[in-house]
Amino acid sequence: MLFAGRRLLIPLGRAAEARGEVTHTLLAAVLVLYALAAFVTDAIGIHAVFGGFLLGVCMPRGLLTEEIRRKIEPITVVLLVPIFFTYSGLNTRLTTVDSLPLFGIALGILAVSIAAKFGACWLAARLAGEDNRTALGIGALMNARGMMELIIINIGLQKGIIGPTLFAIMVSMAIVTTVMAGPLFELVYGRRARESGELGQLGTEGPAGGEPSRERARA
Repeated sequence: MLFAGRRLLIPLGRAAEARGEVTHTLLAAVLVLYALAAFVTDAIGIHAVFGGFLLGVCMPRGLLTEEIRRKIEPITVVLLVPIFFTYSGLNTRLTTVDSLPLFGIALGILAVSIAAKFGACWLAARLAGEDNRTALGIGALMNARGMMELIIINIGLQKGIIGPTLFAIMVSMAIVTTVMAGPLFELVYGRRARESGELGQLGTEGPAGGEPSRERARA
């Protein structure tokens, strides 16, 4: 996939660029390749999701990927993501964390997870020359787990690598670190950055009175 597969996918990108759009036929071809990649990784003992990830890595960048994202993202965000979160919630049995030792383990895992991402990303930013406030903001945003964490622990539960108790603890950790990202970012960076004009105000126009630029929106 990384060598021969990447070259075989180049004509798809060229076809999209030549037509100026991703036709239904081209979209169908990409979805068939996605299903095939998922099937192969599942058949060889790796979870099917990694086939989709690998195909995405090898897909030629440009109009093809932009149009595929535009066409697929709505159904993914509106339908598939809520279904996945619901599925993860149904698998979560918080009643298994029913003792003080297990609760202590959960708090320990939460503390280690925060140190491993928030602390490590803060340190990396500082070593890269960022000031302390910016480094804290980077650490606060990077600390969120969200979807990728849930995908990995669901795979672990399905494969029997982790049990229901550890799964519940890990889901709780993913939820807490994701929910805390926004408020923590505002506390350590966002609020002061908006007061100083480094970031635009949330939900308002840009500083010049017009629409915020894409770069400011991303920030």
